[in-house]
Amino acid sequence: MLEAPPGCGGPELTAKATAAAGAHLHTVSLDLVFKPNRLLDLLEQAVKQTPRPCVIHIDRVEAVAGGESMAPFKSQVAAIFRWFLDAVSEEAGLAAVIGTTSVGAVDSSLTDSALLPRVLSIPPPDGRRRALLFESALGRVPTTEIDHELLASRSPGFSGADILAAVIHASARGIGVGPLTTEDLVEAVGETRPSLGSISLGEIPSYGFEKVANLVDVKQRLTEAVIWPMTRPEGFARLGIDPPKGMLLYGPPGTGKTFVIRALAHEAGAAFFPVKGAEMLDKYVGESERAVRDTFSRARAAAPAILFFDELDALAPVRGSSTNSVTDSVVAALLTELDGIGSRGQIFVIGATNRRDLIDPALLRSGRFEVHLELGLPEVEARRALLDIVDIPFDETVDLDELAARTDGLSFADLTGLLREAALQALRTDAHAMDVGMDELDRALERFR
Repeated sequence: MLEAPPGCGGPELTAKATAAAGAHLHTVSLDLVFKPNRLLDLLEQAVKQTPRPCVIHIDRVEAVAGGESMAPFKSQVAAIFRWFLDAVSEEAGLAAVIGTTSVGAVDSSLTDSALLPRVLSIPPPDGRRRALLFESALGRVPTTEIDHELLASRSPGFSGADILAAVIHASARGIGVGPLTTEDLVEAVGETRPSLGSISLGEIPSYGFEKVANLVDVKQRLTEAVIWPMTRPEGFARLGIDPPKGMLLYGPPGTGKTFVIRALAHEAGAAFFPVKGAEMLDKYVGESERAVRDTFSRARAAAPAILFFDELDALAPVRGSSTNSVTDSVVAALLTELDGIGSRGQIFVIGATNRRDLIDPALLRSGRFEVHLELGLPEVEARRALLDIVDIPFDETVDLDELAARTDGLSFADLTGLLREAALQALRTDAHAMDVGMDELDRALERFR
């Protein structure tokens, strides 16, 4: 089975592989199949009448074997495909490639068949592939010097077909004007609707590390693990190592795990996909696993991307420790996606938890959430740095060094809450207050002791 989003080259790849093998390609079109008898005729003809060696390619199989398609004939369709796969397996010089836009959209009676032992996935183009696709599409088009990386960054959610359509659109608009420029192509990209754009393409947070108080070591580790593989991949290749693909942040609540990862996404220029662990759990069979696959698929469409699983312990607890079998299936789905190194592309996966001991150990080994980074309660230097970058105006009575020393044991979230309470105290005293004084901070501190 070959899984590929629309416009991402599934049929073309099948044709190239068939030609390289010196075989004949026979394509079965399901567009006009509305009854099982018609499906059986087409497949029987493909098996019995095609020359050998031959590859039978069936594209968009979900059109007849999807959840709702041909529902009244579900059992007949399943029986026909069982016969077809049996027939192909018994014939020498015959192979079958069954294409789909999403494995999750195909009925399980087909995807679980022992006669379909392998599923290959073509991910949506990430930033690097989009740049190469633009370069290839513009190969015979008169252009000035083109910034392919800029075009790639402006086209998240674009398939290969979308990129070709944008180039054709720009060429049609530029007839008689002269060679195409980067600006022409950027404008054409903006007027081309991405075929993969019906899904969320993530967000780019508005702040970077300048808003993260202190945490110098943490920011350095994050830069090395996430930003360097995206911006300096040649260094890893030169030393013969693969960059890490996952990281786990752990520590008490309120220590800034989510905040610092948002800043990291800004620094990396990556799309940010935050996921609350508990929100992915669904009581219906298969829905939670589908949500995991869809989340990775959205991230691949917008790569480079950072996938952030908050409360990972709720999503992936130790298998066998819960009476809910859903979480065991979710762990299996996560392991499958995390192990898909080649298909994941420029996607970095980060988990956050307050209880590292509750997470299934299989997720924490090398190649998965392999980098473990602790964010403990902030030291006095970190608390002092936070006071320097907050937007709250202090009057001359406030000694920030003293305030940082007096807030020992508070997390960043606690300290932010303290400052908010002090500002409210100032407004209660004077509705036109312009700053916060030490008296208000003292009263707020009493509530946090």
